[in-house]
This record gives sequence, structure tokens and C-alpha cells, in this order.
Amino acid sequence: VTNATTIHPGTQTTTPSATTTMRPTLAPRPAPIPTGTYTVSDGNRTCIKAVMGLQLMAQNTQKKRMEYMAVNPNTTKTSGSCGTVQSKLNITFSGGFINITFVKQAPTYYVSKIETRLQLSSEGMLYYATIQEELFTTKLGNS
Repeated sequence: VTNATTIHPGTQTTTPSATTTMRPTLAPRPAPIPTGTYTVSDGNRTCIKAVMGLQLMAQNTQKKRMEYMAVNPNTTKTSGSCGTVQSKLNITFSGGFINITFVKQAPTYYVSKIETRLQLSSEGMLYYATIQEELFTTKLGNS
């Protein structure tokens, strides 16, 4: 949001506030992926702690090539929920989100769903994808 005021003798001009939403842009090649720590807590108990780098890939049908966007962890907001069987990690950033559902099914933990959306205003494109299958399975007590 920008406010600009110019004062000249005898006149006063105020430029109205402009709201600009910065949307991410895609790159033709993968860039280095910054690592972030994303946590979800219920009171004093942390149920999810994910240390990871996130990169989205989208097929640009006009340019007929795959394009990439690394998520900057310093510009994200983390939310979610803790449950006895299922916990959710929601990561939002300018122009999109990534939601990850974790399942605890003794004797293992795994990711059951990854959902993502990316809106690029510069290209007028909206990308949406969901993967719903058992991913990254590990035994309880491991990561």
C-alpha cells in the first residue's frame, strides 16, 4: 500500500492508496530451494515439525515446457490442526498454498494427501493439483 502526498504553494494533491498483490512467477529452470521449518502445535504439544524445501512445478502449455517456483519460507504463514489419527499442515504464500495431511496408523506415520494451488496473475493462470496416496511412510518414533 502506497500513499504519496505532494504539496506545492497553494495546492495539495493526494494520490489515493493503491493495493498491489504480488504474485509469484515461474522460472524456466529449477532454482535453489530454500529450507524452512514448518510447525503445527496444539497448546504446548507440537504434532508436526517439517524441515523441508518446497518447489512447485507447472506445465506451461503455451511455451510447451515445465516451469518451477521455489517457495520462500520467510514469506509463508503456517497453520494446521493436530489430531490423534490425522494432522494437517497448511502453508500459505502470496499466490497460493500447500496443504499436507499426515496420518498416524500404528505402527507407521505417512502423508496421505498433498494439495496445492498457485495463481499467477501475470499469466492469468491458476494451477491446482492434489495427490492422494500413501507417501513418505516411516515407523512411529522416526522422521
